[in-house]
Amino acid sequence: MTKQNLKNLGVSLGMLGAVMMTATSYAQQTETVKKLPLARTGRLMAGMPGQTRPGTAKADAAKSDTPTYSYTLLAYPGTLSTFGVGINPGAVGSNVEAVGAWLFPDGTSQTSFRAFVGGPNGMTETYQLLNDPDAPTPQQAYSVNDSGQVVGDYIDGSGIFHSYLADGNHFIPINVPFEGATGTNDPAINNSGEIIGDWTDSAGNSHGFTLIAGTYVSFDYPGAPQTFPFSINGAGDIVGAYADANGNDHGFLKKGKSYSSIDFPGALETYANGINSEGVIAGEYCAASSCLTTNQGVQGFVLKNGVYTTLDIPGEYFTSLQSISDKGTILGIYGDADGLFYTFLATP
Repeated sequence: MTKQNLKNLGVSLGMLGAVMMTATSYAQQTETVKKLPLARTGRLMAGMPGQTRPGTAKADAAKSDTPTYSYTLLAYPGTLSTFGVGINPGAVGSNVEAVGAWLFPDGTSQTSFRAFVGGPNGMTETYQLLNDPDAPTPQQAYSVNDSGQVVGDYIDGSGIFHSYLADGNHFIPINVPFEGATGTNDPAINNSGEIIGDWTDSAGNSHGFTLIAGTYVSFDYPGAPQTFPFSINGAGDIVGAYADANGNDHGFLKKGKSYSSIDFPGALETYANGINSEGVIAGEYCAASSCLTTNQGVQGFVLKNGVYTTLDIPGEYFTSLQSISDKGTILGIYGDADGLFYTFLATP
């Protein structure tokens, strides 16, 4: 891959891929949301609680059934950057469990968290640390199911990635058994306990894997030297990214043994980060050359029934949609010019 995915931008815990589909085959909508009203000091105040704000963004109702969203800001207490990555498939309204990582105030490392959002209008938030006590930091939680099982990864002292399944108080190692494997990272989990992720071979190439009923199976997008799965829904459909032989990034949808490439119309690269059980995909795309090296100008999108809708936080450095629940609740992040990350929920 040519650059990191915003799903992994907080630390080097994996690479992001691109999601792209042919512009001639799909309609395109644009949805612009109001910038979340924050205390604009260039930083989140330490311990600043989440805020719910009315969303006014909407697409052309005659062309799309895109909903209007309300927005909730999530901020881990005592830190400047909160990097939310996954929500539970059943997340709806004020019943949300989110996982991710927060950056230490000095910006030198990060650790994982889980957040529970509840109460009227989703205003009550409870945060917990979520770290494998036997593993070093940095750590990153990526995905959570409705049973509360969480998967994530960490980097050991030799720079090798290892994944884990956190089930209650038990942290279970996830390390692929494939010959030549040098790392296992970026895992995701569905409600059936099926796990996906990617693994790195001795040549530094990444491949996808599934872990189902105790059996590991490796897979690659056909003909691609690099494959990065990011999300699996209840039907077992997988979205992710791949790099072609020319180093260009594309995304993919894997349904059984069938693969489809995805390109946001007119984009230079696109990333599919999440898929729900309705087949709705959420992610990000880059339409300007600055995105390729700095992430500046990255925008979020939702792909539903062949129609793309852009969801963007105006005036910010980038917007990325990380995860989408079966009811359409979205977990996203945006970044400012100071290099700080902000996490939000978009609830239809």
